[in-house]
Amino acid sequence: MTIESSHQMQSKYSLIKTSDLIAKSQQECDVDERANWIRALGERTEPKVIKLLWDLRNNMENEHPFVQYEIKLSLHKVTNISSVGIDMFLENLSVFPNKKKTSQAPKILIDSNILEEFLLRNKTTMNQDVTKVVEWVLSEKINPYIGKNGVENLWLRVKDLRGQEYANRLIIEIISQFEVCEIDLKNIDLEKYPTVNIPTVIQVECAKKYNLDGIITLRDRDFVSSGWPYVYSPALFLEYVESEDSDLSPEFFKEKLAQKSIDRRRETLSINWEEEPLKKNLSFEDKLLLFQGWSIKKFEVLCTKKDLTSAMIILQDQYGKEYYTDSGFKKGSINALFTAFDKALSHIVEIKHELKAIYVANLTPGKEGAVTAMVFVRSGEEEVIKIYSHENIIKAYLFAYVKAIIAVYAPNEDSQDIYEEKELISLYKIGMRDFRKLNFSKVDLSDNEANLSESILIGCDFSKANLSGANLTKTDLTRANLSKANLSKANLSNANLTGVELDENNQTLFEGTILTNTIMPEIKIAVSGKSRIDKVVQLLEQIDIQKSECQLLAVHSMTTPTWWHSDLGMYFWEVSKKILQKGILIKRVFILPESPTQIHLQVLREQAEAGVEVRYICCTNAKNVDNHDLHNTNVMIYENSLVERNSFTTRMLINEEEENGYISYQEIDLKTDKELFYSIWKKSSIWKQVEFPNCPGKIIPHEFLNK
Repeated sequence: MTIESSHQMQSKYSLIKTSDLIAKSQQECDVDERANWIRALGERTEPKVIKLLWDLRNNMENEHPFVQYEIKLSLHKVTNISSVGIDMFLENLSVFPNKKKTSQAPKILIDSNILEEFLLRNKTTMNQDVTKVVEWVLSEKINPYIGKNGVENLWLRVKDLRGQEYANRLIIEIISQFEVCEIDLKNIDLEKYPTVNIPTVIQVECAKKYNLDGIITLRDRDFVSSGWPYVYSPALFLEYVESEDSDLSPEFFKEKLAQKSIDRRRETLSINWEEEPLKKNLSFEDKLLLFQGWSIKKFEVLCTKKDLTSAMIILQDQYGKEYYTDSGFKKGSINALFTAFDKALSHIVEIKHELKAIYVANLTPGKEGAVTAMVFVRSGEEEVIKIYSHENIIKAYLFAYVKAIIAVYAPNEDSQDIYEEKELISLYKIGMRDFRKLNFSKVDLSDNEANLSESILIGCDFSKANLSGANLTKTDLTRANLSKANLSKANLSNANLTGVELDENNQTLFEGTILTNTIMPEIKIAVSGKSRIDKVVQLLEQIDIQKSECQLLAVHSMTTPTWWHSDLGMYFWEVSKKILQKGILIKRVFILPESPTQIHLQVLREQAEAGVEVRYICCTNAKNVDNHDLHNTNVMIYENSLVERNSFTTRMLINEEEENGYISYQEIDLKTDKELFYSIWKKSSIWKQVEFPNCPGKIIPHEFLNK
């Protein structure tokens, strides 16, 4: 065939649809024409073309040698085109259907490292086991699966070592033999796997999603702490399937091989334990009550300085007749012990809880110190957090876990024990401290270093507790019960008191307590006389914001002008000047009598010169402000727009001691008093002063000159 005729032929076939081209190549019987159609397929890169060429390549024994040559040449062309790669294959898996599954064979995920060893290594001891596993896959005695990420990694590795054509041919073979598993990483709760690497997590989640019977991998140690027991090395898998008593039916394969895996690891553990100079065999016999008459008779933890750990636990009924003994093999003693406990517990109740987190909450110093362990469990919508202090960290964790289990499965038997002060006092802190929903009623921390800063205390019961002087900075006390709690001198700076439960008077919340930028509940307390001034000044002195977003709005009746020159008034004025120095705006309206004296006016002048925005109104005019009589009003509003719910208002600020007043953080009071202030502010006059020419030193507002 000349070059010209070859170009003419290519032009002829290029106009034909791929589907027609495939049909012609399958129907044509003439050798030359059939070869031409197949040669034309080599110019197309659609997945269905590659699939057809692959099928032809696998069934060439009945083809003419000339046609065989064209099949090989076309397949060589399409698998070498740069656009044909792993992405194209994975996006078109349906075009390359894998072999039908054998219903009675176990479903096994083959780690891509098995195939890497088989394809890229020379024959070694490891490669011999791997080769046998691959033979089992090809023998169709198991239903093989492989992860999508594993296919991608394998293609890249083979492409780098053997070239693109070899990698593409390999992937075609794999996806026709294996079912490819994939899972979205966004759908995985990685908090369940705190000590497991991401590739391992993906494989475990794929196995769960596709209901697989096991995983065969060269890195089975990586799966120890995953909580999924059906993971096997090639050697262990082959030892089982090649034994005389092997059973590959799905109902037996999974459990039998899993038990063999556990026994093998326990055997390895025992050997390591005997070899280790620093070995630990921790055996405990605490008769810890569970519920429904069950208790823990004994538990044991066997561990080495390596990461191998075995745990055993025995549960017995109240009559000593029934026993449940279970074990767990995990990476880490606590994980192993909790696994054994859950397996034993499953004989008593249907497991419905999920362990979300465990950590050390407090650690006290010294040889005889104790550790406080925290356990966080979720069951449906219910969250349970329990803590327990013990000198042995394993007991601390287990007993906290048991308390959480009781709260989930037998809430009527949950004793709601009142924790001692040591549960709260932390001289040395490790990690976050989450004490939410715990019962600390009646605790007395007044003589201790009660440093609870930044703790999560949501929903805790501190009723009747003595928290005097406690460090509660940045704590979250949302919905906590503080009724009749002593909070005097406690530091609640930047704390969150949203929705806390308080008693009727709430007095100790203002007895020397530091409430700087604290998110306050909607409370209102009745106060009068000097104690009211002390509490208000206490709140004002704690203002640490030096921005204009905060301001003081005040209305003062000047019936007793001498108050501002009393010890209490001068004290209040000194605090006001400190607030001004911080750049915080103060707006103040004075209600003056009809004939103000120089003492009245001196107060206005002094405050105006200090930076207060001063206005005044005659008491006669104040008797009708928007149809309200405000001539005897005393109110002050602190508005903090930078910190949510840190604004307050107080009534009857400067008045006789027997008169009643309040300090309120309630939104309705803040709204009402702000409206009152701005109503009288609009009716008031800006402070200006003039001096009588014939009476030097005497000043009077211009409004009063004609009186």
